[in-house]
Amino acid sequence: MPGFELMEHTADVGISADGDTFADALSWVAIGMFSIIADLDLVRENSSVEVHVESSDRDSLVVDWLNELLYIFDAHQFLPKTFEVSVNQDLTVLTASCGGEPVDLDRHIFYTDVKAATYHDLQVDGGPRWNIRVVLDV
Repeated sequence: MPGFELMEHTADVGISADGDTFADALSWVAIGMFSIIADLDLVRENSSVEVHVESSDRDSLVVDWLNELLYIFDAHQFLPKTFEVSVNQDLTVLTASCGGEPVDLDRHIFYTDVKAATYHDLQVDGGPRWNIRVVLDV
């Protein structure tokens, strides 16, 4: 079943995300990351942000995707909740529509500050189901 789970990791937080496709797994890993950052039940989907990421390979695409989302959150104060992701055949280019809203400090509850997605213990396994395991620097 698609989704994500948090994993224990020394001084950091890990996420394992599953999906029927690579794009689905990328969506779930993003949901997992933002569930660490904030209470997503309080986030409304009243606006969206388009994201485009190009990387050298599929592993780099995972890290670059999550770090681009963190940049959008930090620099533009946009808190996404949903992610409609598509990737090219080479699994090196991603486009996504991210639904959410601007940060509202009076309404949103924040948990943990995620600094970056890392390559440490990164695993990307495909077919027939996709699994992404990534460690976040908190």
